Amino acid sequence: MKTALGILLLLAGVCLPPSARASEPRIDVILWFDTEDYLLPAADDAAKRIAEMLTARKMRATFKVVGEKARVLEGRGRRDVIAALQQHDIGYHSDFHSTHPTPTEYLAPCGLLDGMAEFVRRERSGAADVRRIFGVKKLACYGQPGSSWAAQSTAALPEIGVAPCYVDEGSPIGLNEKPFWFAGALHVYKMGHGRGYTRMELHDAAAVEPAKQEVSAMAERLAREDGGGIISIFYHPCEWVHREFWDGVNFSRGANPPRADWRPPAQLPPEETEAAFQRFGEYLDHLLTIPGVRFVTASELPAIYRDAVRTDGATKPELAELARRILARDAAGVDFQVIGKRAFSLADQFELLTLAVGGLIDDKAPAFPLPARSLLGPDAAPPAPTNEQRLPWPAFRAAALDARDFIQTQLRIPARVFIGADAVAPSDFLVALAFVFDAQMKHGVLPIADEVPIPANTVIAPARHVADDTPNLFGGWVIHKADFRAPKILEVARQQAWTLKPAVRKD
Repeated sequence: MKTALGILLLLAGVCLPPSARASEPRIDVILWFDTEDYLLPAADDAAKRIAEMLTARKMRATFKVVGEKARVLEGRGRRDVIAALQQHDIGYHSDFHSTHPTPTEYLAPCGLLDGMAEFVRRERSGAADVRRIFGVKKLACYGQPGSSWAAQSTAALPEIGVAPCYVDEGSPIGLNEKPFWFAGALHVYKMGHGRGYTRMELHDAAAVEPAKQEVSAMAERLAREDGGGIISIFYHPCEWVHREFWDGVNFSRGANPPRADWRPPAQLPPEETEAAFQRFGEYLDHLLTIPGVRFVTASELPAIYRDAVRTDGATKPELAELARRILARDAAGVDFQVIGKRAFSLADQFELLTLAVGGLIDDKAPAFPLPARSLLGPDAAPPAPTNEQRLPWPAFRAAALDARDFIQTQLRIPARVFIGADAVAPSDFLVALAFVFDAQMKHGVLPIADEVPIPANTVIAPARHVADDTPNLFGGWVIHKADFRAPKILEVARQQAWTLKPAVRKD
């Protein structure tokens, strides 16, 4: 009966997701679940049931698991829960989630490098436990607990066995409510409610139809305006069974009681939990009817948003165009660029131009296409503003070769480029690199008889996408102290804005 109905619908031109007709714009839906409550077994059962509901519908999701949650499942002998989640992607959601210090708390005084080291020190064992217990070689993604965000966490993911992919929601950084690359990782983050992310209220029967309408409208808009795109939908398994979040009961506003004093959250009556599951099942079934929808997991995202600058490299005409755009900048400064299907962060531009100009200085024509290696941004602020200057060729030549050595050995943008005893900002030196490469393209020779202009105070335009330090940015999460601020976290993020660029879909 179902097969016959499917044939009739197909002949009538009705989409049968998740396999959409080839002519329809593709709408990717990523369902992800922050699997974190390690206090009560009821949350274990909820995670299992969610996973099984999805599996029965042939929908794969991403479960971001807290290290302690994985250990507790193992200790309770819940192989049934582990097996149910193993049918889906397994990501990482920090080691202890809400016990203090949280990631932003312990990273608040850190810079880039010491912050990366501290994140690895505190999170490596938790990620290893999740990998071991769930039997995966690499975790599919990471997302911060609550609002406990930091760029250092993103930059350090490869060191703890997590794929460079960030799936979460928050407001410290974003890019036009679409996926982006930042600090070497692909992000589905700050997608905008009703624009790139949505969710149905589980415990309100009147919310079901509006939620269906909202997600359908989002898919229709993506198909119409962008020719396709991605919708992010997220939940926590404990939402099905608890009246209040498990961590808010114990760790609010900096509280950190010993484990013996942890209190369980109030639970919902069984009939309300059952009603929530029924509503969620209805919502899932609606998602399956939306034309063009395909369900994706975190591990699939890097292929969907393949970074061609890494895999294929930049062509000579592309690099020439980048140099021209850098030289034609306005007062807003230098910015990431998109040429065709390739996006170039400022770190990409600096790396590619440094390698190309260095090769020309060595009298070795660069081998195009020239790949970028995904440099991090600087580890410190640039030197104090200077006046525009003009460098004799020998001084520029030495600085360019030194910059090339730095990026090849340190794998990040230098915080300062030395010109003898003095130093200039890397953004200013980027413009000088563009000048030299552009001269080579126009005249066929390096401008060795000329002086190379070095501008002053070139603005890093992508830094505008990093949030300002406001009381609610981090203090708005009930786990942090109400007055908690972390301005250095945002300072590091603005330095890493060198790495920010749109994620371009391969299709």
